[in-house]
Amino acid sequence: MQQLSLSTPTGQRPARIALGIAGIVALALVLGWFLLQLEPAAPRKAAPLETPSAVNSLHDAVHFDTTYEVVPVADGEPLNVKGFAHGHAFTYSDDEWAEVACQLSKERVREITEAPDWRFELGDIDILPGAVHIVSEEAFEEWYPGYDDATAYDPSYAAEDVRIVLVDVSIANHGDTAADARYLYLTSAKFKAPAQGGPAIVYPADAALQAIYGVPDDKAPFKTLPEGWDAIEPGESRTLTLPFIVYRNELVGRDAIDRLSAADFELLTYRCDPLTVYTMPLR
Repeated sequence: MQQLSLSTPTGQRPARIALGIAGIVALALVLGWFLLQLEPAAPRKAAPLETPSAVNSLHDAVHFDTTYEVVPVADGEPLNVKGFAHGHAFTYSDDEWAEVACQLSKERVREITEAPDWRFELGDIDILPGAVHIVSEEAFEEWYPGYDDATAYDPSYAAEDVRIVLVDVSIANHGDTAADARYLYLTSAKFKAPAQGGPAIVYPADAALQAIYGVPDDKAPFKTLPEGWDAIEPGESRTLTLPFIVYRNELVGRDAIDRLSAADFELLTYRCDPLTVYTMPLR
């Protein structure tokens, strides 16, 4: 019986060895190229329009003409807001409200215009900004871990593209009714001008406020603000920490966010009749 040999004839062995080595080398080159494609990319550089914007115009909060007065408050001096007019009435021009009112019944117009929030005046309240801290989101989360729960989403910006500006504001209520921290905003000459005109402002950030002053809520995976969290009772003084989020894209100059200081910002409030903007320097 003829036996089948499993050995390679001596003359063919060197050729097959050479082919095998060549194949291994080629495979190694292919794998090397593939691994290079998987090499971690360099740290992401923010594109000019990559980050969102928290900057608004005061025009969004109140109707005003192109002219208004700006009153700088002296550094270290409290601003008393007694008699400052506010309310929904000031979100319309006369013509705009006339157009809205003509589509409503007289009874509905009366209900709206006689409601307490249609037009009212602030009480005898002193406002004085104090300490300012400019921190990264990571640092803020270390101070207030609940912030991570309140922002449980995939952000569209890199960590280096955002700062949280924390402003301590002392509010003294000398009146006979409760007060709160409404109508306080962050502004800066470094903010890009809003397209609709008016002062550029940033509202206090809800998620950050929830992390600071929120309480556990069985109906939500994060803390929520309790009613009256910012109330200042008659005769009471409180210092509240107001957090404002600033993004790289909303500042003039791509590197401006890396060199921010408290002096770059002001605390802003306003009165509606006549429209007057008040700015308080931060230090």
